[in-house]
Amino acid sequence: MTNFTKKLSASIFAVLLSVLLFNTLNAQETKFRDQAWRYGLIVGVQNNSASLGWQTIHNNDFNFHSPADDIKGVDGTGIGFYGGIVGAYLSDSWWGIGFRIAYDQRNALIEDDSRTPIPSFDTKIDYISFAPSFIIDPKIIPNLSLNLGFIINTNLSASYIYKPDKDLSYSEPSIDISRFNSIAYGFQGGFAYDIKVADLNPKSSMYISPFFDMSWLVNQRKGENEPTQNSFNDVWSTLSYRVGVQITLDYRKDAVSTTENLPPSATKDKVSVALPQDNVILTKDVQGYFPIIPYVFFDRNSQEIPSRYTKLSIADARNFKESDLENFMKGELTTKETNVDQLMTVYYNILNIYGDRMRNNPNTTVTLRCSDPEARQAISSGEAIKRYLVDNYGIDEDRIRVVEDPPFIPSGTEFTDPAAAGLIADENRRVTFSSNDQELLKPVKYTIRDESSIDNDMIFSVNRNVNFKSWDITITGEGRTMYFGPFTSSYQRINPAEIMRFLESGKYKAKVEITDMNGMKTSENLKFSLHKEKEIRNATRYLMLFDYGSSGSIASYETVIRKEIVPGIETNQRVIVHGHTDNIGTEAGNQTLSQNRADQAKTIIDDQLQRENRKANVQAIGVGQSRTQYSFNNTYPEGRMYNRNVFVEIMK
Repeated sequence: MTNFTKKLSASIFAVLLSVLLFNTLNAQETKFRDQAWRYGLIVGVQNNSASLGWQTIHNNDFNFHSPADDIKGVDGTGIGFYGGIVGAYLSDSWWGIGFRIAYDQRNALIEDDSRTPIPSFDTKIDYISFAPSFIIDPKIIPNLSLNLGFIINTNLSASYIYKPDKDLSYSEPSIDISRFNSIAYGFQGGFAYDIKVADLNPKSSMYISPFFDMSWLVNQRKGENEPTQNSFNDVWSTLSYRVGVQITLDYRKDAVSTTENLPPSATKDKVSVALPQDNVILTKDVQGYFPIIPYVFFDRNSQEIPSRYTKLSIADARNFKESDLENFMKGELTTKETNVDQLMTVYYNILNIYGDRMRNNPNTTVTLRCSDPEARQAISSGEAIKRYLVDNYGIDEDRIRVVEDPPFIPSGTEFTDPAAAGLIADENRRVTFSSNDQELLKPVKYTIRDESSIDNDMIFSVNRNVNFKSWDITITGEGRTMYFGPFTSSYQRINPAEIMRFLESGKYKAKVEITDMNGMKTSENLKFSLHKEKEIRNATRYLMLFDYGSSGSIASYETVIRKEIVPGIETNQRVIVHGHTDNIGTEAGNQTLSQNRADQAKTIIDDQLQRENRKANVQAIGVGQSRTQYSFNNTYPEGRMYNRNVFVEIMK
């Protein structure tokens, strides 16, 4: 086998094995497909690249290069037909098992340039191929699957037409290739893309699947001088690149029930979906106000500023402006790149924001209050921050006072789960910026383009008369498939930004599968369409933060709501208030807490509007600890603190 073939084969199979390992590690987190058996036909065409070593094919003359010459690449190429039957078992996880029986034609026009004149051998080689394979669903692209396996080929015929000089027209009659092995073997791998053509009945669907394979066949002919020369790769091997299509039917054990196929009493109104107003996805230019939590959190047993905080060189600090962080206009945002990720970038510049503000307000002083639940040189953490501000921003040392606060646990309560004690301790290993100058602690004003706001959400609900253990949603349409769940609450908000990514409109089907207390599954299909409004709306967004386990705000927000937020609400405008929590505590408790936070803010807004004799459509939503486009990362204490919040959004 040549160096080229070795490297190419090894690279492709390494990629397939890497995907296999990745899916093994992530299988428990992902919904893949329905369990099914699949049968059908496969047809394709392949480009064969034959590599030959030192051997005799015609008469008694040795042809081709010796086994010691490993520089030679391909001795000949040709086109062959490939076709047969396929079968597969597809699990409902990331793996499956497939099998093919196919007619495999490995023809190649081979030239021996080790001799002069150069002879050619137009080889015709036919096999029956048996190919078991391991099927992998990598979730890289919906409906794409990879396969990796070995092949065993039974030779039907092997012949050649000899031309003593490739440049001459004269050729000899067809001759059988001697010492050709009756059994050859090798490896193959590739990928296929499933396109559903039709649902034939509740248990069966038809698919057309374009595919690409790479197949390496060895041991095609016996060696001339064994064991010095072996037939595995020194005599005759063929690397083939194959494209084609599979036409298959799948058979599922459990029928996919739909509203139309089951009696109305069994399925009608079990699930419902509330779409955004007029089925319209809005894109908004949002002006927001983001409060900077005045804390820098430190890692356990370390007084070094953690690397996640942005620290600038002296030269970069000299040119830094807070306004550089205020405008991050982006469209087409998804849950993979959310607004809150960009807001956290702002927070992680806390040292630079405060440094810039102190530089612009030379009379402002600050006290750094250092706390550590384990009381291990907490003041060293404050000194590290002071040194950064002094050295990099040129702040006078006398303007920064460092004091040590006794260990305290303001984030915990007597109801805190003991299992969360470590997380609470992390939140109190911090340095707090304290100042009487509100200019230092004011929110950061920012602008952002957003099409993933909460008013674009679809709300799927399981009706209250349905006794269920869990349920999930699979949305398909416009060439995309997305899975959500499993859920245990009666309703769930789904952000459609990803399924509408780069699209102006789309038609979709949601399969909602419900598992009852006995493990039995039923499902319903809901059809809907969405489209984007071309006009970009304007909105204003405020973020208010709350203490752990409380609907009482960190600082009193009532004055801010009445004097800053409500004046910006015009008559009959839409206002959305949505509350969130961190992931500490129970799901039910956090759901109630988030609703209480949203309700409290709504009550103040409604009261102030009534005082001013104005009306607006104010909606309060409790999201709890659910992971949404508004969720900060709960890994670090700052993310958990930012998740204890209420957003107030005013639609212009």
